Amino acid sequence: MSDAPAALDDQDFMDALFDLVIPPSASGELPGAGTLGLSAAVATALQADPLLGPLVEAGVQAVREAALTQHPEGLPSMTPQAGTKVIEAQLNSSHPLLIMGLARYLYAAYYQHPRILEGIGELPRPPFPEGFDVEETDAGLLEKLQARRKTL
Repeated sequence: MSDAPAALDDQDFMDALFDLVIPPSASGELPGAGTLGLSAAVATALQADPLLGPLVEAGVQAVREAALTQHPEGLPSMTPQAGTKVIEAQLNSSHPLLIMGLARYLYAAYYQHPRILEGIGELPRPPFPEGFDVEETDAGLLEKLQARRKTL
């Protein structure tokens, strides 16, 4: 039995995988997902998902094992092109839902990160309570609905 952590708990591996799923922008304004420290949050979310979690965990484990057969240090030390080929091989073989399941949680974590929100021109905070302006409710419309309910 190996002393290596489970693939979802291997931060270096997950960071490398995240950078392949969401790489840094070409302009360099937005960092890759692997540089934001999202692996623990994504792993926790996946482990709590009874449907996608086991599928993604098996796929991530298969990617890590395949990468280790091609490079002694695995995915973190591979070129992006080589890493992408390893992932594609797993998608095409027995883990077709890997990226979809991973993206379900990775995208949400990525686009909620303050650095990304700032990079896309949003304020790095939730939209409420300071957020969107809500128009006044037309009391007349509400009265019409209540009157209609009384007639039914």
